[in-house]
Amino acid sequence: MTNILFAAEKSDLYLGDTIYYLILFAILLLAVKHFAWGPVTDMMEKRRQQVIEDIDKAADERKKAEILAGEREEQLKSSRQEATQILSTAKTNAEAAGKDILNQANEEAKNIREKAKADAIQAKNDALNEAQAQVADISVQIAEKVIAKNLSAADQKDLVDQFIKGLNK
Repeated sequence: MTNILFAAEKSDLYLGDTIYYLILFAILLLAVKHFAWGPVTDMMEKRRQQVIEDIDKAADERKKAEILAGEREEQLKSSRQEATQILSTAKTNAEAAGKDILNQANEEAKNIREKAKADAIQAKNDALNEAQAQVADISVQIAEKVIAKNLSAADQKDLVDQFIKGLNK
């Protein structure tokens, strides 16, 4: 076994050098652990914490977004219902206004018809009164003529014809 441990002697490597290198390697490992491994580990831990926070924050933001989306959906439904109600109310109001306008128009037409009837009756009565006055005047004139002269049957016929012609004028 001594041959194996000292086999390095043949290649010009001595046991003291090996121990020296092992001690240097151990010191180097301790230095790396102290100066590099600790800060790298701390940096990696901070990064891990940051990633966890980012994931948690993203989850919270997603939840908030879902809540906001739900609220917007509810507001949209509410807006749609309100718009439907407004349209329904407007339609009802328009129908009522249309009925009122139609009733007013019918009432005005009825009043115009009644006034036209009254005017026509008044015009008829005025025409009849005027015709009676004219007939009375003509009767008086005929009576004056009859009294003024004795009429024959032909004269009476002429007088009636003249009277009728006078009515047509």
